[in-house]
Amino acid sequence: MIPSDSIGTPQGLEGERRFDAPTLTWPEDVLGFARLLSNYAETGLAMHLRKGFAFRARFPMRTLVLAHPRHLYRVLRSHALNYPKDRDYEFLRPLLGDGIFVSDGDLWTRQRRLLAPEFRPNAVQRFLPGMVENVGSLFAEWDRAPGAARDVSDDMMRLTLWIVGSALFDSSFRAEAEKIGHALELCLTQGTLQMMSMGLLRPWMPTPGNRAAQAAQRDLDDIVRQVIARRRATGDGSDMLSRLLTAKDPDTGTGMSDAQALDEVKSLILAGHETTSLTLSWALYLLSRHPDVEARLVDETRRVLGGRAPTAEDLPKLEYTRMVLSETMRLYPPVPGVPRRAREADRFDGIEVAAGERIALSIYATHRHPEFWTDPDRFAPSRIDAVTPYSYLPFLLGRRACLGEHFAVLEGILALAMIVDRYRLERVDTDAIATRPISTLRLARPLRMRVHPRGTVSTFQHFGPTGI
Repeated sequence: MIPSDSIGTPQGLEGERRFDAPTLTWPEDVLGFARLLSNYAETGLAMHLRKGFAFRARFPMRTLVLAHPRHLYRVLRSHALNYPKDRDYEFLRPLLGDGIFVSDGDLWTRQRRLLAPEFRPNAVQRFLPGMVENVGSLFAEWDRAPGAARDVSDDMMRLTLWIVGSALFDSSFRAEAEKIGHALELCLTQGTLQMMSMGLLRPWMPTPGNRAAQAAQRDLDDIVRQVIARRRATGDGSDMLSRLLTAKDPDTGTGMSDAQALDEVKSLILAGHETTSLTLSWALYLLSRHPDVEARLVDETRRVLGGRAPTAEDLPKLEYTRMVLSETMRLYPPVPGVPRRAREADRFDGIEVAAGERIALSIYATHRHPEFWTDPDRFAPSRIDAVTPYSYLPFLLGRRACLGEHFAVLEGILALAMIVDRYRLERVDTDAIATRPISTLRLARPLRMRVHPRGTVSTFQHFGPTGI
């Protein structure tokens, strides 16, 4: 019998419906696979709009592709135990080992139990002063060359690496940020190619891409090992890394080995900076194309902050800032798709699922489903508070929901509000920027912008710990 949890079906997803779940023709399958390798998010959306929000592909592997909230709810929540992570996640193992992003089963449960207290809503507030200080460091760079053209997407990557380094490991990664970012991009890009090839491209193959990713992985491992060695040497227990290194498994009483620590730190670096960096970049891109939204956002930040450093009390007042970030993640979800695999045969809404069948969840398509989003391609922040459950899941939902959601939301609101309050960002060119999905949804090319100060505000304070 397929295990199910005891919660009721969310409002809006009740009742029976029937989905045909057609199988792609062989020409559609082969051509679609080639396009998926190029951009699986956009290709998947186009297929869903043409074939329906449940369909099957056969090449190169039989896959049930789902994007309706009813089916995401079943796979991620009500019958989650029947749909564990697919072996596609193995493409991340060379990079992340047995870190929490890749692991499953009892190991994942122990890791989640160990890390969860660090990311509770009331716990992440302690990171706010460091976040403000790091944003201020980026502003110092911008102020040295006002009006100069910059790769703002690269700035957001460095900023979020600084923040995750100082917040979680008491190390800003300032000197290593560029190397870490480059290493992660190489590894994720090559890993995604391996995953999308469904076994045709193996990590051991001596291709140029594999060799470059392996070199990047060694660079990243060296940086993280140095951070761990410094922390073990000092024995300082004031940051998350120190607590991880001294934690004991409640069942075995054993501590974390250096190999385990390496995997967890790399997982936290990836999860802690990648999604927020991309969300901030996409938000600044969208604001540049929607001056009416930007004007309303500026009005809010000027009213709430007026040029000073934010405090914890300001965050609930930055309501439109939150809406802008949330709508950005609807149009550009940080993780555009996730794979699962059925343990046992299943049947729902007229769809038959075979035991062992691969399941692909198209989050990108769900976020643009016309049944749940009027004019789904339009950027409309005010609508984000009235959504059907499981039609919006930028951090996933269910038992594998993102552990760092509260950290990411705090970081995103704070950084976007501070940026918009103090600067006007102007695109160097006005051409649209396409998506480039790897395991996350990246911009297809750099976001180049000119950064202009909005003008001196007399209440503007130094962005450091004393401003909190």
